[in-house]
Amino acid sequence: METVYKFLLGSHIFFGSISLIVFWLPAVFTKKGGEWHNRIGRLYVRLMWFVVISAGLLCVKNIFVGNLNSAIFLGFLTMITAHPIWHGTAILNHKKKQPESFIKMHMGFRASIILAALGLIGYGIYLHFQGEVHPLFFIFGILGASDLPAWIKEIKNPIKNVNWLTEHLSGMIISGIAAYTAFFAFGGRAMLGKILTGYWQILPWVLPTIIGIIAIKYQKKKYEKKKASNTSS
Repeated sequence: METVYKFLLGSHIFFGSISLIVFWLPAVFTKKGGEWHNRIGRLYVRLMWFVVISAGLLCVKNIFVGNLNSAIFLGFLTMITAHPIWHGTAILNHKKKQPESFIKMHMGFRASIILAALGLIGYGIYLHFQGEVHPLFFIFGILGASDLPAWIKEIKNPIKNVNWLTEHLSGMIISGIAAYTAFFAFGGRAMLGKILTGYWQILPWVLPTIIGIIAIKYQKKKYEKKKASNTSS
């Protein structure tokens, strides 16, 4: 069993590290919609799905060995990685109109993340009263739960058709945010711990989210402006 665990962990780290590099190729260095963009994009998605599945299995292992805190936090990162990967690729099959099944799956995914985020906050509060301080539980819990108002709004007034391009870009960028966050939270902890001390250690873990949000807003604004320009011409 220990051999299987070491192989799984090693594979998770190896493919996860490759995905961190591959992420930038379709995002920055290839023409959007071109052959190499599509090929490398598919490679990135396959790598990320392996990372997601192996992370889920590692969560189960951590639960069995009693490492509950790591299992919960890694489990939440797994959820917020799986959703954008699925959404960012599935939207490509429904460019003109999203079917009801796709919308329900998307809303269900979001609901699961919101519930998990609220649970993460609740567990963080419990640990606080036990004398343990885990600020990341609150930070990522709040980030996940912040989707609740938008989710409720869409339940009341469902959006039938969305811009598939911006949704695809957002999904891929968010998956990259999650991948880099997981790296800094787990793989890069020892290295960065020597450079950043105290609460400064939180910075590299939340920095991918900040950069990612800025990138998403920029991309959406860019393509909306381009669309408006094409429409007017």
